[in-house]
Amino acid sequence: MNKELQAVKNFDFLARSFAHMQASGQQVDLQAVTGNMNSEQKAWFYERFNHYCLEAPRANELEH
Repeated sequence: MNKELQAVKNFDFLARSFAHMQASGQQVDLQAVTGNMNSEQKAWFYERFNHYCLEAPRANELEH
């Protein structure tokens, strides 16, 4: 269980980081990022990535 929780935290960190990169104008290849993930992990990752993409512009405004 603890190992699964750590994996979820890692995927959430990755999703947030790549969403921030995309919002900053960098190219993000999500297929390369999720290439080794199983279908359940990919679905979860894409859900979190999309969530952070919606938040990223607001977060960028707060940073500047």
